[in-house]
Amino acid sequence: MKIINPLYDKAFKYLMENNKLAKKILSVILDVEVIEVALSQQETTLPDERRGLTLFRLDFKAIIKQADGSRKTVLIELQKSKYPTDIQRFRNYLGSSYLAKNREIEDKSIVAEDKPAEYQSIYPIIAIYILGYNLDDLPYMAVTVNRDVINSVSKQKIEVSSFFVEHLTHQSHIIQVRRLPEKRQTLLEKFFVLFNQAWCTENNFIIDLQNIPEEFKDVVKYLQGPVMDDNFRRQLEAEEQLDAIFDAQEAKYLKMIAEVLDEKEAAEEREQEAKKSKEAAEEREQEERKQKETANKQKEAAEERERQALCKLARQMKNYEASKDDIVRETGLSIEDIEKL
Repeated sequence: MKIINPLYDKAFKYLMENNKLAKKILSVILDVEVIEVALSQQETTLPDERRGLTLFRLDFKAIIKQADGSRKTVLIELQKSKYPTDIQRFRNYLGSSYLAKNREIEDKSIVAEDKPAEYQSIYPIIAIYILGYNLDDLPYMAVTVNRDVINSVSKQKIEVSSFFVEHLTHQSHIIQVRRLPEKRQTLLEKFFVLFNQAWCTENNFIIDLQNIPEEFKDVVKYLQGPVMDDNFRRQLEAEEQLDAIFDAQEAKYLKMIAEVLDEKEAAEEREQEAKKSKEAAEEREQEERKQKETANKQKEAAEERERQALCKLARQMKNYEASKDDIVRETGLSIEDIEKL
């Protein structure tokens, strides 16, 4: 059965705009019961100047049922990406989106400081990242990053309910669709069978499902609808073409960056070699200087020993009353040196 590829922005947005299916999907991803969910009416796109189009991010306000049966209202920031280069945009979006959603509430709380209910209406954020590529340092299909509170003194994990922690730290779910295992046992794994890029047809925006999870037949049926919709297919084709252009540009820039880095590395290696050569030359020069100094000292010592020996001979000849001329002839000393003996 052929469906539109939910990794594509247009297809994914189409899927998540279905409130019933969105609630089901978010429940599977978050592993909690999502009781109510509403797609934000605010703008959900961010401009991407490099790609020449907008990358959408889906914002939900949801009520979830917690383990103790209580209900909690949360904001869900669902972001999806085909490219590793989107990581910085993920970070920028999370902060700007949080500020935009709560600016009006903050303004109200400034005016009405005696109304803590306004302050309490700022909701915690849960971030979901669906990635169409693999993170080399995270070899798992799906991970959940929770907020553990650690006593910094005792280093012990503590169980505490804190408004500050709840609203200023974020729970995150990271899913890598290309790490889908061969055996799909959990609901999460079965759902992401629908994202299996190994089953893409010649048109990457169409997936030919080899098996259909029983639990998600309704989602499959919904994604099957636009396959024969010419207008919808054209939009997917346009997205694919833009992706191809972006891929080519990115490959070009990555190649340029790699060449610059290679040249920089080669220059650093040349600099290191030149430094080593200079140090080696300085060491050789220093060694030669030491050898020359040693040779001079040895020469001076030898000359001094020879002079002492000649002086001794001259004294002996002088004691035997040899003439100065004979002493000069035998020792090579000067008349002045002989007279000083």
